[in-house]
Amino acid sequence: MRPSSRLPFLALAGLLLISAAHLARPPLAHGDPMAMAGPKAHFSPLPPLAGVDEPVVLTVDQPESAAAIARQIAVRPSVPVRVERIGRERYRLLPVGFWPGAEHLTIGWSGFQNHTVLTTDDSREVVVDLTTQTLTGFEDGRIVHTVRVSTGVSPKWTTPSGTFWVFRRVQDDHMVGGKPDDPDHWDVNHVPYAQYIHGGIALHGAWWNHRFGHPVSHGCIQLPTAEGPDGPTGDPAEAEWLWHFTHLGTPVLIIGHTPEVKSSATAPLPYPTQDSREPKPATSGASSTR
Repeated sequence: MRPSSRLPFLALAGLLLISAAHLARPPLAHGDPMAMAGPKAHFSPLPPLAGVDEPVVLTVDQPESAAAIARQIAVRPSVPVRVERIGRERYRLLPVGFWPGAEHLTIGWSGFQNHTVLTTDDSREVVVDLTTQTLTGFEDGRIVHTVRVSTGVSPKWTTPSGTFWVFRRVQDDHMVGGKPDDPDHWDVNHVPYAQYIHGGIALHGAWWNHRFGHPVSHGCIQLPTAEGPDGPTGDPAEAEWLWHFTHLGTPVLIIGHTPEVKSSATAPLPYPTQDSREPKPATSGASSTR
């Protein structure tokens, strides 16, 4: 074969070799950056079992509007979702209403390219009635249990009304609040079964309180507890019951109006004094009102 006639043959052979190498290349693994188009995102870890108001947090690598994020979110089974921006690249995904109870929900971003699974409880919720100073637990719309509580003293320490969710749980807490030189300052160790629902406001046991059914707190919802640092209190273990009834994400609805105090006791019930050697206070998170 003459040199001039070999050139087309060599070119064709080269093309065939390139094509064969391309076909033999193994497929890109799922999640390989070369295989993914558009912005990337990941979901924050979720509890193994969550209340039906548990928010799902999404972080993306490029900031977008809440509306743009909402268009890229899908849920199986289908649930309408609203999006709140909580940082430059972080978003809170919340159900319109509540998530369905006793369900495994797959929440996906950009066609489920990234997704997480939310497992909900049996539609549990807590209703606190400021007017009657009671707390009622509901499951699937049925009353499970009702207990007397103590909420905040009006007008300075009134417990806020609205819809909240349990966002932090501390079984043995150390609560500090107010100004150190103020009569309303508190510094209490061994606060049992604290469940935060709005800033520093929590549902918790109060072993120093024996006036349940009356507003006596600085805004928290206090429940009877059977045990204190010095032993039995003589009260039922209601705070412990609530601890086992609720989960992260359990909705807490606060309704009614705080009754007026009909005596000279317009300040919250004093907290017990503390030993300076006790542990430092726990750090509380923050929540938003629904």
